[in-house]
Order: sequence, then structure tokens, then C-alpha cells
Amino acid sequence: MILNQEIRKALQTVGGGGSVVYLTTASKEGIPNIVGERFVSVFRNEYIFIAEMFAQKTRVNIHENPHGVITMVHPLRGRTWTFTGPITILQEGYPDDYVWEGLKASDALDEWGNWALKEPPSEVPPDIRPPVLVQRGIIALKVDSITSFDPDSVGKSL
Repeated sequence: MILNQEIRKALQTVGGGGSVVYLTTASKEGIPNIVGERFVSVFRNEYIFIAEMFAQKTRVNIHENPHGVITMVHPLRGRTWTFTGPITILQEGYPDDYVWEGLKASDALDEWGNWALKEPPSEVPPDIRPPVLVQRGIIALKVDSITSFDPDSVGKSL
């Protein structure tokens, strides 16, 4: 599934003080866990990356049940998107030739292995900003389906 220009632009808004995306995973028993995330990007028009820094329950869920959902509301238009697909965590230490869902781990980590250098959280107030961001890896979701709701129309599947 290819992420179009409108979606890519909306996801880029997130790191610049825009909305938060919500990542939903579930345990092997189907118990959901939802976390809000700010460090997000599109990679090669079919993967959504999230910096993996503090996601303990998410990490466990991904290992037990590698399917995820990312939901986003456009901060200005109110339009929503839901992206579903297989999900994993890529981190340093994988062999150079490790490939997941057509994605070479070393390519992803070379591009997005240290989010704090690319998108420092300047919009986070100093009193709650962590002194040092420690990224452990990248949560990668390969987008298999997209559902959209535009407040000016009815819900539709893309």
C-alpha cells in the first residue's frame, strides 16, 4: 500500500509540533495497548517508523503478536487515518543483510537510527523534556491497509 502525498505531509507535521499518532498493539491474548507517539516518519512510501524509546508493553506485544495499528488525526483539518499491517522493532545488532517485509534493517537504521539528531523535541516544554533521549530502535509498520475519515464526507477505505 503506497502512502500518498497528503498522508506523508500530514505525518511530517507531527515532528514539527503537530498532532500525536497513536500506536495500538495487542498481546497474544488480544489485550490492547495504545501509546501516543511524536517521533514518526514515512519511509519509502509504504512503511511508517516510530522511534522506540520507552515502549515496554508495546515491545512485548510486538514480539507476541506482530500486527499493529497507527491512528492519526490531521491537526488542522480533523481528518483521520488508520494504518494497519505487520509490525516489528528494528535495532542495532541485526546482520547487515537482515530483511523484514522487504525492508533491509540496515537501510532503515542508517536513515532513522537516531531520531533525536534529526528532530529534536524543541516544542516540548523544558520542565518535562528528558535531559537525554535514548532511542533503542525503530518500530516499523508496513502499511497493508488504510482507512480514512474526512469530516467533509463519509468514512471510506482507500
